[in-house]
Amino acid sequence: MTRTHRTAAGRAVRPVRRVAVASVVALVVSTLAGVLLVTGDDTATVGADVPRADATTVTTPPASSAPDTPSATPKPAQQDGADRAQDRSGLDLPEVPVASAALTEAAPAPPPDRLVVHGLLETPVRPVGVDPDGTMELPESGDVAGWYRFGPAPGDPQGATVLASHVDTQDGVGQFARLTEASAGDDITVTDADGTRHRYTVTDVTRYSKEAVPLDQFFDRSGERRLVLVTCGGRWDAEAGHYEDNLVVTAVAT
Repeated sequence: MTRTHRTAAGRAVRPVRRVAVASVVALVVSTLAGVLLVTGDDTATVGADVPRADATTVTTPPASSAPDTPSATPKPAQQDGADRAQDRSGLDLPEVPVASAALTEAAPAPPPDRLVVHGLLETPVRPVGVDPDGTMELPESGDVAGWYRFGPAPGDPQGATVLASHVDTQDGVGQFARLTEASAGDDITVTDADGTRHRYTVTDVTRYSKEAVPLDQFFDRSGERRLVLVTCGGRWDAEAGHYEDNLVVTAVAT
């Protein structure tokens, strides 16, 4: 089916043909196409109307609450030529512990299978891990969201379930591009592999500079049950080969 999308700024973009994803991408996925490829406009901003957090306002939990396991140090992306029109996910993982199955008595909660942001988007969800450079792996298609499988699942009693996806790819605008239209009070449903529906209510929609994203708050295994949706946003920086920001939607369990 062919659909015509508009960016948050109202620019019409070329028709996009949705393609079915036959299986979870097994290879490491690290790039996505820029808004330049989708709109032909290298000055466009994804989520221009979404509030952008000042770096000075971003806070992280105290050191005493930080997980103990060290994280990998990401390496700078090497991009030139055609690669300069592509972008990394920009999600450098904080020190998030990976629970050992040997220490877990209860069966793990089933993984999320489908995400519905009512009135905006519906997309399948697939488990993902960590790329070699320490960033969160993402599905290749913008029509699929990745669930960070080393963090909480929707059925876990506490912590943040993190889902991320490309804002666009060379095939066109991704489902998460619609998150620029999300607002506090919106309803979200995540259905897990057992068919259980977990409901959430949006509390916050914010853009963060990729250098100022409070990752310790989002990749968190403690605290109230919540859902964190992440994609790229802000201005497309053609010279750097990536978007300047991450757009983050936070929702609490209903």
